[in-house]
Amino acid sequence: MLETRTDIAPSHRDAFLVIDSSLLVQAMSWRAETVLGVTEDSAVNRPVMQLLVPADAEAGRPARFAAALVEAAAGADEPVNAFVRPWNTFGVRLRARVASCGPPRAALVVLEQQAARPLRVVS
Repeated sequence: MLETRTDIAPSHRDAFLVIDSSLLVQAMSWRAETVLGVTEDSAVNRPVMQLLVPADAEAGRPARFAAALVEAAAGADEPVNAFVRPWNTFGVRLRARVASCGPPRAALVVLEQQAARPLRVVS
């Protein structure tokens, strides 16, 4: 059983992952298995970047997700939001809420799918 802040704690229906300080996946929910298209057995002890990659490269902040994971696994107090996508899928954008959890100390990543935004045509 892991503990985290009540404002970040996932429900049994949420997609979430637990990432250790080496940025390896240590656990994932059944919903995360569905969203990412992998089983927990095949994901555990794999680098998280083999499953999720930053989706905000255009914004100039691609390292935000990795930094948030490292800080959360070290025990950072405040949750961080970042945007990610499954490593092999384009056109999907997930909001990742990253916070510290434990023991043992790790990063909790709760995923929320973002609605597609319509394209704005500029002439």
